Amino acid sequence: MMEQSSGSLDQPHRANRQPLVAAGEIDCQVADMTATLSASMPLKLAQWRLREHDQWIPIDGDGDATIGQLVAHNSTGPLRLGYGAWRDLLLGCQFLNGRDELISAGGRTVKNVAGYDLTKFMVGQHGAFGKLVTVTTRTWRRPAGAVIAEFSPRDQTLERLMSSACRPHWAMRVEGSLLCGYLGDEPTIGFYLNELPRFEPKIIHRRTEQDDIADRADRWRPMPPDKGILARITVPPDRIDELVRMADLRRWSADAAFGIVLCRDEELEEAALRRAVDAVGGGLMFCRDGRWSHYPVSPAERGILGRLKQAYDPENRLVPLPLES
Repeated sequence: MMEQSSGSLDQPHRANRQPLVAAGEIDCQVADMTATLSASMPLKLAQWRLREHDQWIPIDGDGDATIGQLVAHNSTGPLRLGYGAWRDLLLGCQFLNGRDELISAGGRTVKNVAGYDLTKFMVGQHGAFGKLVTVTTRTWRRPAGAVIAEFSPRDQTLERLMSSACRPHWAMRVEGSLLCGYLGDEPTIGFYLNELPRFEPKIIHRRTEQDDIADRADRWRPMPPDKGILARITVPPDRIDELVRMADLRRWSADAAFGIVLCRDEELEEAALRRAVDAVGGGLMFCRDGRWSHYPVSPAERGILGRLKQAYDPENRLVPLPLES
């Protein structure tokens, strides 16, 4: 028989769900290569705990940022090329909606969803629809080492690599260079060191996976600053240089494969950036002093997001929608 709440004979009562793991904890399913983590756990601590099992989460982001922050801000970086994005890695999550109800979505296995996948809905929502409590993600075998190769940013270089046995695990554009990274076990690392010279890199060398993570984190900083400016721009990959030139970008880096450009520049003019984004057919997320805005946003998109906000946060207790008024 259905339980009744103590306050009403008409309203069914459902026992409060509990988080799958306590705050700051992790549950590693080593054999299944999955892990359930508290959303409050910093990325670097999660990697350290997984390292005990010779596993890791192949995701880019500030090591001091929490897993929940990285998912909510969709911190996916250049490693997406080799391992996928948060939407590919996440299997499940738990979050608090605007009524402070704990919602569970997905599960701990790869095939666990019928219907709309709320887990993916939590990626990149900036806390507007829910506050993440736990996440369940796939893990990967920790690489034995890494190789980085630096190329001149000539046309077709990345395309040649992508269609070869030297397809990189990540590719990043910085001023004057195309950087390509490779990870793997010892035989795989040896293969890359032997084969990459035929693509005529300017520099090629081996390094530890920790150095690889640290270097990429220094170049790829997707978390918004409390003060200052962060621009996240999406463009066709072959128009990155055009965008940089038109917007006069400085202090930028780009995911060369997917056309995501990050720029932190106190002197960046938002109006000029919008004109450049329009010219190359891109999109823009602009963060100033911790406040996000999206550009462009159509009336249809605004209407859909508003209805979703009403459903998940009817009293506006969570983070406001990152849309311009």
